[in-house]
Amino acid sequence: MFTTKRVPFHIVFPFTWRAILLFLCYSTLICLLYSIAGWRFLAIPFVPVATIGTAVAFYVGFKNNSSYDRLWEARRIWGSITNASRSWSIMVLDYLNAKHTNNPLAKGELKQLRQTLIYRHLAYINAIRVQLRQKPVWELHHNPASEVIERIAAFRQCSLDKELSRFLSEEEIESIIQHPNPATFLLREQSEQLRELREAGYLTDYYHVDLERMLVEFYNQQGACERIKSFPFPRQYAYFSYVFTWVFIAVLPYGLLTEMAKVSGWHVWLTVPFFTVIAWIFNTMEIVGDTSENPFENSINDIPMTAICRNIEIDLRDMLGETDLPKRVQAVDNILM
Repeated sequence: MFTTKRVPFHIVFPFTWRAILLFLCYSTLICLLYSIAGWRFLAIPFVPVATIGTAVAFYVGFKNNSSYDRLWEARRIWGSITNASRSWSIMVLDYLNAKHTNNPLAKGELKQLRQTLIYRHLAYINAIRVQLRQKPVWELHHNPASEVIERIAAFRQCSLDKELSRFLSEEEIESIIQHPNPATFLLREQSEQLRELREAGYLTDYYHVDLERMLVEFYNQQGACERIKSFPFPRQYAYFSYVFTWVFIAVLPYGLLTEMAKVSGWHVWLTVPFFTVIAWIFNTMEIVGDTSENPFENSINDIPMTAICRNIEIDLRDMLGETDLPKRVQAVDNILM
C-alpha cells in the first residue's frame, strides 16, 4: 500500500515506459504514411472512434469499480480481524479465572495460560498472512507490481515456521506446519484448550460459549479472505476490458488524423502527442484495475497485512502487561506491507 499522496515516478515508470514508446512509434508511423507517403485513406471519421472510446470508458470503469470493491472488502475483513482480536484478548484476560475450579492454579500459571491463548492467536493471524501471500496456482498475467516488492529486501517473505517461532514452541510448530491449512488448525487447538479449561472450571459455560463464538468469527473472516484469494477477478470481464482498450487505442490515431487535418497540414503531427496522452490514460486505467483486483498477491497495492498484524501484536501484548513491545512496521520506499 502506498503511503504518499502521489505515486513516485520510479514506481510508475516500469508500468508505462514500454507503452508510451509504443504509442509514440505507432502514431509517428501513421503520420509519416499520411503526410509523406500520401496515404490519405488512413484518415477516418472521428464519430465511430469516439463511440468506441465511450463504450470502452464505461467498461473499464466497471472493471475498476469491481476491482476496488475486492480491494476494499479485503481491507474491511482485516479491520474486522483487528477488532475481533482485541475483543478476544479482553475476553481471555477477564473470563479466564480460578473462581469456579476445585484445583486452582497459581497466579503465575494462570497468567501463563492467558498468554498462551493470546500468543496462539498472534500466531494464527500471522499464519493467515503468510498463507494469503503464497503464490496462487494460477498466474493471470505479468505483474510489475509484484516485481517491485521482490526487489526490496525488507519485504521478502519469511517461512511460516520462522514467523510462528515468535509465539509458539518448536513442538507445536512442527505439529501445525504438517497440516494443509495451519491457520485453521491453530483455531482448532484454541477450541480444544477452551474445552479443557471449561471442564477444569476455569471458564463458565457462558464464557466458554462466548469465546467459541469469537473463534467462529475468526473462521468467518479467514474464509472471506480465502474466497478473495482463491477466486480471481472473472476473466471474461478482465480479458475483454484489455481487448477493448487496445482496440480503441489501435483505431484512435486514424480518427485524430481527420480532426487535425481540418486545421492545417502541419497540425496532422499533433496526432502524435494527443494520441500518446489519450492512449496512456486508457492504458493506465486498465493497468490500475489489473493491479488492484487481487489484494493478497504480495504487490505494491496489497492490503498491508504485515503492518496490521504488528499493530494487533502490539495491542494484545500491551494488554498482557508486557513492556518490551515490537516497533510498528514502517513504510519502505513509501510502500507499507
